[in-house]
Amino acid sequence: MEKSDSKTKSFKDLVVWQKAHAFVLNIYQQVKIFPEDYQALVGDMLCESATAIATNIVGGYKKKDREEKLLFLTTAQEALEECRYYITLATDLNLLDSFQAEELENNLNEVSYLLNSYARSIRRRKEGDSRKEDDSRD
Repeated sequence: MEKSDSKTKSFKDLVVWQKAHAFVLNIYQQVKIFPEDYQALVGDMLCESATAIATNIVGGYKKKDREEKLLFLTTAQEALEECRYYITLATDLNLLDSFQAEELENNLNEVSYLLNSYARSIRRRKEGDSRKEDDSRD
């Protein structure tokens, strides 16, 4: 599903980043239509948490240490859950209608799935590396 880091030239090659970035752009478009007094409150928090998903994917991309890379991806997943809350809040405050909220949730679910898959593939590679080290010690 995801290309491994060794086969990519840039974080932009990662499908998970592409989907996260598209989500960020969508969030910014939605927030533009918030009333001005809510843009500075809910809108800014929503934009910040959405952007944190993509920036943490970028932050972990070039890390050689797989634990460090996974830490960035965990932080991205935490930001994703914050986004989920802010979408709920924006909906409850009638800043987003149910159709907009559902579309954002669907996009978020796709990013979450890809993020989890990417992290799982890194964990598998890490476990494979550990087994190779153990075998070389025998």
